[in-house]
Amino acid sequence: MIRKIIRPQYTNLTINIPTDYIDRDVELIIFPISKKDVNQDVKKEKVKRSLRGVFNQYADKSKISLEDSAWQNYVVEKFKQND
Repeated sequence: MIRKIIRPQYTNLTINIPTDYIDRDVELIIFPISKKDVNQDVKKEKVKRSLRGVFNQYADKSKISLEDSAWQNYVVEKFKQND
């Protein structure tokens, strides 16, 4: 599918058709769009951002070194037998 928004300056328009579309039925639709429609398309194309590192400011720097073994330590603590 090819979708292109243009602002024509003349009543004639020449388009190039991809070779994949040759000898196939295609549909060409021309209708005016508003600025609101164009802005909605731009918003949809924005890249989604990651939340990674958002809470970095709340991190306890003294405990960062314990993170690698935190789960293992938790499991050992939870299931160790009372001696």
